[in-house]
Amino acid sequence: MDILKEISDCIVNMGKEEIKDLVLEALDYESLSVEDIYAKGLNNGMTRALDKFEEKEYYLPEIIVCADTLNEGIALLKNKGEIKKDIKGTVALAVVEGDTHEIGKNIVKIMMEASGYNVIDLGVNQKSKDIINSAIENKADIIALSSMMTTTMENMKSVVNDLNNMDLEKYPKIIVGGGPVSSNFAQEIGAHGYSENAPKAVSLIKKLMGR
Repeated sequence: MDILKEISDCIVNMGKEEIKDLVLEALDYESLSVEDIYAKGLNNGMTRALDKFEEKEYYLPEIIVCADTLNEGIALLKNKGEIKKDIKGTVALAVVEGDTHEIGKNIVKIMMEASGYNVIDLGVNQKSKDIINSAIENKADIIALSSMMTTTMENMKSVVNDLNNMDLEKYPKIIVGGGPVSSNFAQEIGAHGYSENAPKAVSLIKKLMGR
């Protein structure tokens, strides 16, 4: 239906001012459910925007505006009923102990949720045992760790080591990111991957989960 394509295009084109009118118009169609508008309109548009990032047509600032546009539409839909999403997996997201920088974490959360992942936001300054326990409790597929300080990035290693010392039937995979973190550091501590920004974190998770 044309209105769903218009909504999808609006996300891709960063039409934050237009998205509400389009979603309201779509809601007037008796043949369209809230799930249709979310999946075939909003989420489809965000997926296309992330594809543009992968193809280097868009960069992080554009993706953030696309995500803001998406969230405007989702907020409107939530007032009309529960959105039944196709959850691709669960991610436990945390800033490691000693670090209280959360802007990067919050952007990653937006990107992951926009891409269909269930995100358990554990917050900042999180101890290793608390991160792991929360991940296990929520049956997380991925533990995503952030650190913006050289003095706290070593605490990522504690999470990897503590998790490896546990006897679990299924182990969550660990990915890391943040200003001072690198792919070499991720390899050194035994993490499953490294991402330099939020959209690439989504791509990494998709790869690790075999999607």
